[in-house]
Amino acid sequence: MLPTWESFEEKSRMADGRIVLVTGATDGIGLRTALDIARTGARLVVHGRSPARVDKARKTIEEAGGRAEGITFDFASLASVRQGAEELARRFPRLDVLVNNAGVYMNERVVTEDGQETTFQVNHLGPFLLTNLLLKGTLTGPGARIINVSSIAHSRGRMSFEDPQLARGFSPYGAYAQSKLANILFTFELAERLPAEQATVNCLHPGVVSTKLLTEGFGMQGNDTVEEAAATSVYLATSPEVEGVTGRYFVRQREASPAPQAQDTGARRRLWELSEQLCSLR
Repeated sequence: MLPTWESFEEKSRMADGRIVLVTGATDGIGLRTALDIARTGARLVVHGRSPARVDKARKTIEEAGGRAEGITFDFASLASVRQGAEELARRFPRLDVLVNNAGVYMNERVVTEDGQETTFQVNHLGPFLLTNLLLKGTLTGPGARIINVSSIAHSRGRMSFEDPQLARGFSPYGAYAQSKLANILFTFELAERLPAEQATVNCLHPGVVSTKLLTEGFGMQGNDTVEEAAATSVYLATSPEVEGVTGRYFVRQREASPAPQAQDTGARRRLWELSEQLCSLR
């Protein structure tokens, strides 16, 4: 049974003024996540690609009694991600929580300005770069948290290290599943490299809900509500029950075991090195 809002508010120790960035927060699960975290007293930073949609999401949170500011950048451009990280550092003294929620499902293979397949870049490389840039200053303890929104689709994913851009044999679902597997591999490797006192990092499967990504990408309907889909992100962002917990995968606010390929230590290290190279972080 999912917790009620009252139980979230009773359990959360999030003090007023804590700053939380939710990416992809202009609609669907991201907007619901931002709204529900705002209910705990946090100060929200809502991210999106469109200034108009970011402003609309910000106003929605404020009309519900929350506090929110907006930021606009595009994960399909690594230069834009860098500019976004710089702007965040200028505007905010710190970030306490980062929810990497933004994601896409591409029905065709499209290459970004950086020469990367769009699904892989938006769902993995962009969040990888943003997280690492923020960890250099703005996003750091005590109690800082990173939450990566993955998917049960990771269980059918395979990392194509020889062809991560899927130039040969592209399929929409294969690209999406690979990117969601990458989310978990990234989470586990970052947790290994990052002291929990500096920040914790966890990932999750939100459920299957009829968002734009699911209906337009997969052509199907989900059985979960958007509130249910957001609940695990909210839990990981706010609950004292996961204070100090790092390097775990959650489903419906409970720790779960991901697919075997997500637990491959060699693959996660190889992905980290590849991601550093593609993002020019070395």
